[in-house]
Amino acid sequence: MSDSSTSEFSLLLWTLGVLVVALALHLSNGWVRRAQRGPTLRAQWPALAMAGAALGLGVNAALVLGMQAQPLSFVVGYAWGPALLLWGLALVVCLPVVVLPLAVRAAWALPASGAVLALVVVAMDAGWVWAAGFRPGVIWRRDMLAAATLLLLLVLPLARWVSFCAAGEQSPRRTVWRFVGVALAAVGLMAGEELLALAAGLGAQVGTIHQRQVPGTVLSLVAGVLLPLLLAAASLDLWLRRHQRRSRSVGDFQPGKRRKRRQRIRTL
Repeated sequence: MSDSSTSEFSLLLWTLGVLVVALALHLSNGWVRRAQRGPTLRAQWPALAMAGAALGLGVNAALVLGMQAQPLSFVVGYAWGPALLLWGLALVVCLPVVVLPLAVRAAWALPASGAVLALVVVAMDAGWVWAAGFRPGVIWRRDMLAAATLLLLLVLPLARWVSFCAAGEQSPRRTVWRFVGVALAAVGLMAGEELLALAAGLGAQVGTIHQRQVPGTVLSLVAGVLLPLLLAAASLDLWLRRHQRRSRSVGDFQPGKRRKRRQRIRTL
């Protein structure tokens, strides 16, 4: 395979990672807004759990696709145990990200939740590098690792603020604010993942010791095909819930029937 075709294939996987995490962010943000309507934090927990799980799975899938997008000369494989552990952790690691702004009613809560998400991305990416078992071994470049962490700590808090700030939520163009927040987070996350790959020195590796356990191509199918279908179905379900709620709120207000009821009372 030529270098140009390899570069093109890597770009396709990277773009797919952006789209998957953007879809996960859209779904997660939708569940957070649904949770904001709850009277208490305890009543919000089901919606917050859905929001955290969607975000965690999307971040996990993006990191897997980003790893596969690297122009490596070998097939990446992962150990069964760590791979299953990372997918399981993905369901819960992002829960603090969605809970913090609702649990703490302060101006700093939104950026702080983005900072927590940035640290989750760095930790999960290191987890996937560990699960692969690269040979001859990964030696992290501290300068690139610091640059990747700094980028994520700048972009993700800003994206969370754009997505949920009061100015955007009260604006008639709040859909644009929400789209910009999701796009900024998705592109920034994948850019940070590229820097993390450089920090790990993946280009200097010659293979993985777990190549025959869980091939990266299999995980790419899960992350790039099955998970997006699941996220799309969940987004449609959330949209239908919101549409039904609006229909009920409109149907409950029937001024014509109320006027007739008052008129009958007056004639008695």
